[in-house]
Amino acid sequence: MWKYRWPGGHPHVCTPAILPGDRVLVSSGYGVGSELVSIQKDSAGQFTANRIWKSNRLKAKFTNLVYRDGFIYGLDDGIMVCLAAADGELKWKEGRYGHGQEILVGDLLLVMAESGEVILLEPNPQESREVARFRALADKTWNPPALAGEYLAVRNDKEAACYRLPVARN
Repeated sequence: MWKYRWPGGHPHVCTPAILPGDRVLVSSGYGVGSELVSIQKDSAGQFTANRIWKSNRLKAKFTNLVYRDGFIYGLDDGIMVCLAAADGELKWKEGRYGHGQEILVGDLLLVMAESGEVILLEPNPQESREVARFRALADKTWNPPALAGEYLAVRNDKEAACYRLPVARN
């Protein structure tokens, strides 16, 4: 239905993130960076994809990107960053987690670090705030975590584990 040219010559692993409205965020490591693209349908029913902004402040090699309340959180070559979705402005860059993964869990970012650690962060555009951390696996981990209720499943190419996490009850 539409096409958007993206640099080749390297693996494309980061899943594009769908943002509210008509926007798609694409990102890649290897020095490429990120672009926010607007998808529009004209009066003839044809779709077009146009760049809103481009930034080298987020080069997501493997990580799934998270959008929350107007901000994007992701691993820029292994360091957590927060960008403003409106213009790609860097809000902060802090925390070395390697080429891990992240998921949004309620009001927290759950980061599965490349080191095998699980880190909980508050998604806050003013600062990076780590809430908790524990070692979940003993070796390099690039796989995304899975959360079902209070059960966190993590794995890599050598091991897998399931943790029962405390869940706040209202």
